[in-house]
Amino acid sequence: MKNEKVFKKLMELVAIKSVSTDDARYHEILKAVAFLKDWLEEIGCQIKIITHDQAPPMLIGIKKVERAKKTIGIYGHYDVQPEDPVDEWLSPPFQLTAKEGRFYGRGVADNKGHIVQNLDAVDYLIKSNRLTNNIFFIFEGEEETGSLHFEEYINKAKDLLGKVDIFYLTDVGMYQKNKPQIFYALRGLIPFELNVVVGGHDLHSGVYGNKVFNPINVVASLLAKIKDVNSGEILIPGFYKDVKQLAKPELSLLKKTIKPANQEKREAGVFQLTTIRKSPFSLSSKIFPSFDCHGIISGYTGAGVKTVIPRSAKVKFSFRLVEYQKPRDIKELVGNFIEKNLPTGVKYRLTVYKGNPPFYTDINNDSVVNTAKILSAVFQNKTIFNRSGGSVPAAEVLQRVFQKPIILTGFTLSDGNIHAPNENFNEEMFWKGIEALKAIYSN
Repeated sequence: MKNEKVFKKLMELVAIKSVSTDDARYHEILKAVAFLKDWLEEIGCQIKIITHDQAPPMLIGIKKVERAKKTIGIYGHYDVQPEDPVDEWLSPPFQLTAKEGRFYGRGVADNKGHIVQNLDAVDYLIKSNRLTNNIFFIFEGEEETGSLHFEEYINKAKDLLGKVDIFYLTDVGMYQKNKPQIFYALRGLIPFELNVVVGGHDLHSGVYGNKVFNPINVVASLLAKIKDVNSGEILIPGFYKDVKQLAKPELSLLKKTIKPANQEKREAGVFQLTTIRKSPFSLSSKIFPSFDCHGIISGYTGAGVKTVIPRSAKVKFSFRLVEYQKPRDIKELVGNFIEKNLPTGVKYRLTVYKGNPPFYTDINNDSVVNTAKILSAVFQNKTIFNRSGGSVPAAEVLQRVFQKPIILTGFTLSDGNIHAPNENFNEEMFWKGIEALKAIYSN
């Protein structure tokens, strides 16, 4: 192992089951905070913990140096996704396993591996007297649930943080092995939950089929009206009103990120790729908004047959937005569309969860350009500028609150199985990423 101390730290952090979606594991959230607090104190940071009732705390670590050239903010999140389905893991989810050039474990790629990289890089610079910048670590525990209190926490910490010149968010991945990238745009996100109820109890389908609404059929019909699965188009009137066509220079830039279709299929592990408006597969999830269902709960799914008409159905879904689309407007459009397209006599409740607006930063900013040069030098490949179809709520909040450059980069690979069984971090990129961060934070 290249560095046993760092591996041990990563192993200890991965072993903490800090799943923010599970209230029963709140004690694990607090264990993660305690672990990171101890490590920050080890490297000489001043500590501030910000809390809100039973929400996961935000942990801030401050390390100042004399005659600092600038102040760097470093963001990470210590919460992770649930490990389900456990039976698809090839090793225990919360036991860090080194195998065939990868580290396996829940959260190792998203985002605990990056947290360990950042802490080790700064620790090294401090001990070698090469740290020339003030450092602010910001670690939250709600990223996987939408960063519900992040903005509130940041506003509470704003005076403490003072003047921050640049923020680094290592919560994304590389373009390919040894090919670094910086993400300058992220899609926004609005999650919904729809509960449809047709009566007080389940009914016999032979007696009541055709007489009553089946909530599964109702939900399926509604979802089919929201999106055309063949064209990929979202069919809600006015949904694309604020979507702008990308300028030719940016399209030319993004064409450099297009991967062969077979590679995309292999990395995703799917039988067929889809697209929208004839855009290349690699771009369809980056430059257009999208609609996806995440789960439907209703009826009987046990062994054998039970011919029942269920009393209710619940579906979770979300929309990803691109810049200029406003979450407030989309919420209203979706709410009105659902009300109009559900049949009379069906009761429903639509819950809108906290989402986040799209994010965009200027790639011509000096800090962005300098970071790209450092990454290119470390990995011996030119840094790629890219868009991401995903969302990192903290990026938009930090940009809006501090009005400073936000740089999103990271060192995981596209086959890292983030949010899925067998999540992993390529070992070579893990260690090389630490070297890159040392160079960035000492610049």
